[in-house]
Amino acid sequence: MTYAHGVWSVVADLKVGEMKFRQDHKWDVNYGGSGGTASLNGGNIKVTSAGSYTVTLDVNNLKYTLVKN
Repeated sequence: MTYAHGVWSVVADLKVGEMKFRQDHKWDVNYGGSGGTASLNGGNIKVTSAGSYTVTLDVNNLKYTLVKN
């Protein structure tokens, strides 16, 4: 992921399943959630359709997006 203006982002191919954001390749600090709202140690984020996505995480405002390209 890259960091710009307070938001982490990446374009990635996602599979149907679940995901979370984690810090430094560890599970000590991770963000999950639903409906675009992230929470520390929150539930897994559901991915309902496989494909290329632009994924963002705004840790300051605890918001995330998964936008299919």
